Amino acid sequence: MIRLACKIPKKVTLACSGGKDSMAALSFLLKGKRDVSIAYYNHGTEHGREAYRFVQSVCDLYGLELVTQTCTDSIPKKVSKEQFWRNRRYEFFEKVQEPIITAHHLEDAVEWWLFSSLRGKPSLMPIKRDTPCVIRPFILSSKKDLHRHLNMSYIQDPSNTDVKFARNYIRHELQPMCLNVNPGLLTTVKNLYKV
Repeated sequence: MIRLACKIPKKVTLACSGGKDSMAALSFLLKGKRDVSIAYYNHGTEHGREAYRFVQSVCDLYGLELVTQTCTDSIPKKVSKEQFWRNRRYEFFEKVQEPIITAHHLEDAVEWWLFSSLRGKPSLMPIKRDTPCVIRPFILSSKKDLHRHLNMSYIQDPSNTDVKFARNYIRHELQPMCLNVNPGLLTTVKNLYKV
């Protein structure tokens, strides 16, 4: 069952990559008869072009407006790809007028909490961000509960399994080990949110 962390406006833009999480979020939002448009940031990679075509086809099928931008900048030396693309994505989001909904779920919140804790500054992924206006209404719901709403196809980004990226290493290697030590870790992090 989805537990919303905050109210979802009637008119929203969903940040959609075409992946399982964002397509499940789209399924949920469309069931709620909301006025939904899609924002897609193309990282300029081969998968980005494939994902753009997929997201465009979904928008055409459901009659959704698509706002998109493609990254054409080179990644500076000593800057991680993840950080660079994240910054560019948020710059793109600033240009969108409606609140941006993301499909972040509870496992993402745990992943962020572990990542920030390992750097000595444990923090929670915020439910809301003001600039740009980003809302994470699914952050208190498990990935499993979010995926229960999925009623459309999706695509897989092969880079999501590459454990060279810290985020993926935490997701695929560290988080399962932490759950072995503390099977209630998801609940532990969920309870840190004072909602």
